[in-house]
Amino acid sequence: MDNQSPLKIWLDIFSSMSKAPLTVSINLPWNQAQKVLLDQILASLDQSGLFHTCAIARADVDHLLRPLAVSGPLQQIVLQNVAILFPPDHPHARSITTRAQIENRTLLVADYAHSEYLQHPNQAEWRQMIETAGIQWLLATPIHRHASVWGVFILSGLQHEPPELMIESAEKMAVFMADAMEHLETRRNEQQYRETLKSLAHTDALTDLPNRRALETQMEQAMLRAIRHNRLLAVCMLDLDDFKLINDTYGHEIGDEVLVILGRRLSNVLRQSDFIARYGGDEFVLLLEDLADHADLTRVLRKIEKIIPAPILLSNGESVQIGTSMGVTLYPFADADQADQLLRWSDQALYAIKAHKAERKNCWALFGEEILADRRNPAQILLDQGALAVWYQPILDSRTGKIVGIEALARLRDKDGVVWPPARFLPELHGEDFSELNKLVLTQALKDLSMLDAQGWPLWVSVNLNPRSLSGYCISYLREILGESTVDASRITLEILEGEDFLEHQTVLDLLLEIKALGFRLALDDVGSAYSSLLRMKDLPIDEIKLDQGFVRTLEQRPQDLHFLGAIQDLATGMKVDLVVEGVETEDILDAVTVMGSTLLQGYAIAKPMPFAELQAFLKNTIFPHRHRPLSLLGLYAARLAQHEALKKTISRSPCAVNYLTLADAAACPLHKDIQRLGCDNSDKLDHLHREYHRAIAVMDALLLATPSGADWSAVDQAVEDFEQAIVETYFEEKSKKRQIS
Repeated sequence: MDNQSPLKIWLDIFSSMSKAPLTVSINLPWNQAQKVLLDQILASLDQSGLFHTCAIARADVDHLLRPLAVSGPLQQIVLQNVAILFPPDHPHARSITTRAQIENRTLLVADYAHSEYLQHPNQAEWRQMIETAGIQWLLATPIHRHASVWGVFILSGLQHEPPELMIESAEKMAVFMADAMEHLETRRNEQQYRETLKSLAHTDALTDLPNRRALETQMEQAMLRAIRHNRLLAVCMLDLDDFKLINDTYGHEIGDEVLVILGRRLSNVLRQSDFIARYGGDEFVLLLEDLADHADLTRVLRKIEKIIPAPILLSNGESVQIGTSMGVTLYPFADADQADQLLRWSDQALYAIKAHKAERKNCWALFGEEILADRRNPAQILLDQGALAVWYQPILDSRTGKIVGIEALARLRDKDGVVWPPARFLPELHGEDFSELNKLVLTQALKDLSMLDAQGWPLWVSVNLNPRSLSGYCISYLREILGESTVDASRITLEILEGEDFLEHQTVLDLLLEIKALGFRLALDDVGSAYSSLLRMKDLPIDEIKLDQGFVRTLEQRPQDLHFLGAIQDLATGMKVDLVVEGVETEDILDAVTVMGSTLLQGYAIAKPMPFAELQAFLKNTIFPHRHRPLSLLGLYAARLAQHEALKKTISRSPCAVNYLTLADAAACPLHKDIQRLGCDNSDKLDHLHREYHRAIAVMDALLLATPSGADWSAVDQAVEDFEQAIVETYFEEKSKKRQIS
């Protein structure tokens, strides 16, 4: 014990625990969280050197006193083999641990190997193990929770005469354990209560469906997805016909029962991409997403029209039937970009269809149906008139600082000179329109690329290829365009939107292979926007992936999404495909993704989409000089993330590959100089946390050298979390100050 008194060591133990509070995730299952907590406590005791083996035991439903947590040399033996019975007629009932539980008091045996309990023949093997280990004394004290004995705390040691203060200190530690478990349980209960409140705030109490508040959030996201994926969104206001009659006839309790059953029916009949909310009373709102055309919408509405009138068997034994009316608004056909406007129009359509129940053919009405007749709409007319304008957005190679490629983007220019973006005209195109658009954009892009070649800018070009236009005709016009151009097919990348389900069909895969055989490169666009991305990527013959810009353009608000970027980079490297990072809209994001090692970058921080003449001027006059990065705190966060991931992989695979002294010296780390160079207000705090991180990772390296399979990364993880959090907080603070100044 290095001549220290047991009291001094106990005081050090309590002091250590108070300065470094026990950290347990409250999201773990209770048994697992409790186990982690007890393991941490015993680990602190084990480090004191005062004890040989420490344990915490508790009786299970079969009255077996089983170890929950153990530390010390006998840890594995105790956890795997010890189960102390305490029925009175069993010899094990004389064990000190069992007696401490039954008698509810602290017991101490000074000569444990020769105790009465270990003299029983059944305990010969255990007695020999105790003697071999040199254990002299054993102490057991009850742990109390909720006014009863919860379990037993056991200590053992090697010295002949246990100190007098051992009992009192062990009892205090038992109280500390009980308090720690109580605190952990309270935190978990508070978290669960908060989550319950949050859930209730977005859930209808009767039907358990999402409520109006949840609908507001979902509608905003659904509208954004409709624009991004060039698909239709249908907002349906559904009302039950003559529902008041059911309430008046059977009472409101039966009426509520009908609403619950119909809510369940609607949820079951809708597709996985759809959404349902109870709007109030007997009204529901449905969001039908990812619709290609009116035929898709009609198929879903007919399922609803069929399922609602089916007889409903009530709890009182009776059966009722009810009809429904629906008002539907399509987005983005509807000239509105506000969710509440779409709901108002759906309500107007609902009112109109309910007013004509006697003569209607369907139970739904489409708002503005008369202007959606089958005729050429304004966007189709402009396309027919040759109003296409191809704009280009440059793609930067961050390693060389040069523009290496461009993406061709379709625009329409009306008679007044107003340029229509894709979000405005794509929803109005149908069927063969997409093939015509693809053909026109690619033809113009190759003409412009040839002109850039002549001017000394040998770039590659990417062009969007709508999967709905994939056909034999598509292969024919691609072959024709390629034959008329001097541009090699290997410089042309055809981008396919990730979210299209029919990419999984064998016919489409065969067509993509034919396109590859012509020499074109294929890219999967908006990767990450749908859950099936990874499954699809392994089957498609792609050369490039483009990360959905939704993960990148919000990095200033959500720096932690850089972890996802790192994972996608590793995936692209493993698949041997290029990765283009879109959505690089600000200098800070440019800094962060460059530091992360992303090579091909696209976004407003590099250049906005522009007409061909402006592209030529841009290429002639724009220079991207080499700059020492990181230039921002967001870039510093990215540098820390990339550095830690690399260090962790290296240390995990080969601890001896990294020098301990080098790891421990934070001043030798490039991040130390970066912190000083950036000169933020909290640089001292960041520097301190950076040093703490290096100390933790150096200790981790040493532990892995000693025990490769049993090292615990929790201290490193905590240091990483503290350092990251401090960088993010400082970044947000400085951004706030800049906004106030400006």
